[in-house]
Amino acid sequence: MEVHHHSHKPKNWKEYITEFIMLFAAVTLGFFAENLREHSIISHRIEQNKVAILKDLENDAITIDSILIDEQNAIKTFDRLLNVLYLAKNKTINQEQLIDSIKVFPDIIATTFTLYVNNSSFKNMQSSGLLSYVEEENLKNSLSYYYEVVFKRIESNNVFFDQAGKEFGTTMPLGIGSYFRKMRNDQSNYDLNKPSNYANFMLSLQETKNVLLSEKFIFDIQKYYNQIFVYQMALKMAKEENGKLLKLLKSEHH
Repeated sequence: MEVHHHSHKPKNWKEYITEFIMLFAAVTLGFFAENLREHSIISHRIEQNKVAILKDLENDAITIDSILIDEQNAIKTFDRLLNVLYLAKNKTINQEQLIDSIKVFPDIIATTFTLYVNNSSFKNMQSSGLLSYVEEENLKNSLSYYYEVVFKRIESNNVFFDQAGKEFGTTMPLGIGSYFRKMRNDQSNYDLNKPSNYANFMLSLQETKNVLLSEKFIFDIQKYYNQIFVYQMALKMAKEENGKLLKLLKSEHH
């Protein structure tokens, strides 16, 4: 039996080069296609995070404005309270006149609130590494400044402000007691659950009168009053940076 060997014509160097170029082109195109797909996914995720952050910032803006209004009302209440306490301390008005003056206040004792900044969308963007892919340096720096500097400053001020509020609340629980009664839905069940009845009852107590006429109470009001101004400064800075970020993000979506 004869064995036939098929002979292959050897390739010349041009064919090898052509095959190499074709293989290289195929690999390169695949690499670029994968990079393009990955870049598209990253861009989409960045846009999703930007939209989420935009919503967070809009909510922050509403909350900041609301707290600033509350604090301005608190300052007005403390101004009036300090004035009547000054008049009582200097014997310009008597104790009963002091109590009558306080009864007509819109808010017996001012109540204030602290700001909670929702940074979950930014943290998600940061922890996933997407922040490093944000091409707009101004936006990237503004985001980092708002959440890493302004946010932490607000957190620090929250601690001091809440502590000042607690200390003042133990000195004169009348304000927070009135606030809770306004928020409750069962005011009609008991006479004392009605804010006006509660305020009048508390102001009729000799202990309340003693507190109102004490120098310590005036001192405590002034400490809390000062802390409101400090907190206002932090809030106004947050409002300014919040506005800058909102402007940057909204300009990208229009």
